[in-house]
Amino acid sequence: MRSRDHRLISFLMLGFVAAALFGCVKEEKAPAPEAEGKGSAGYEALLPSKDLPTGWRQSGEVKTYVGKKLYDSIDGAADRFFQYAFREQYVARYSSNDSGKSINIEVYDMGTPEDAFGIFSCHDNVMSEHVGVGLAATISEINLDFCRGKYFVRLLGMGFEEGEAKKPLRAFAEAIAGNIEPGGELPELVKRLPEGYVEGSLLFFHTAEILNERRYVAEENIFRLNEKTNGVLAAYTAEEKETFKLEKDILYIIEYPDEKAAQDAKMSWLKFADKLVTDSRAEGQPPSDKLQLIGLVEPTEIHQLYKGEGGEQHLMTIMRVFRNTIFGVWEITDAEKAKSLAKTLAENLKR
Repeated sequence: MRSRDHRLISFLMLGFVAAALFGCVKEEKAPAPEAEGKGSAGYEALLPSKDLPTGWRQSGEVKTYVGKKLYDSIDGAADRFFQYAFREQYVARYSSNDSGKSINIEVYDMGTPEDAFGIFSCHDNVMSEHVGVGLAATISEINLDFCRGKYFVRLLGMGFEEGEAKKPLRAFAEAIAGNIEPGGELPELVKRLPEGYVEGSLLFFHTAEILNERRYVAEENIFRLNEKTNGVLAAYTAEEKETFKLEKDILYIIEYPDEKAAQDAKMSWLKFADKLVTDSRAEGQPPSDKLQLIGLVEPTEIHQLYKGEGGEQHLMTIMRVFRNTIFGVWEITDAEKAKSLAKTLAENLKR
């Protein structure tokens, strides 16, 4: 059981006033209904069936997993997909005449272009190599992920030597992308973010579970996230840390069904934060002494929390509700940058 001061430090360190923004007692989101039979067979128009790369052929039958049957395909990894509007998955395998090389392809019907991008963003990160396939795509030595329209597609190469898989992976990905009807853009909330965010840092989400996967917020669903809320976050700095990068200067927006829901979520967070600070002061913990308003014009509040390791400042921002949205900044590298990003974000939301 965490002590109160430890909970406060964790809550503030992981920064997310916005992070608190989606506390997370797990809200069970009902999976898509399980269909009868073998699903829609929509793969027939999506998967490559002719004009395959030289020496490649489809191996075996295409398998379809509808609704909760996805657990039979990817087991525990299925939970992530049910935080979006998952419908069905198609799984196919293509084999090469060249010494046992193969590519597994998984196509996920996510219901909407927004949720296809959302599940893609869960698998993306600032360390990824991005390529021009579909709406957004990443590639590594053995796999390629992309989204286009309402589909999220994963390709996995097996039996390849280092560096050999990228060309056939891209060839199959481009063939599938070409079979998907044009359409589908980035979610509208993404378009509201200021320009200049770090590639790979975008996350589009509905629930606290997904937010906590990327950045842990809290054990409670403080910001009352659910399948009817839309959220987006992005980092504007990626600091090198040995062999990986740390996301900093993060902006977030959460959109609620109506203004009352947004106000309720804000008050829920304020109540939670106030209790943490009150408990911390009662126990004589220093982080609470650092909590102070550093001042942006209405409707914005920025709270400086404390100094972390190496004297680095951690700033946490709460934006007051603008219509049916809550928006803000956290993990800021300096206060002026926080103010500038917050101001631009506020202006974008008013358009």
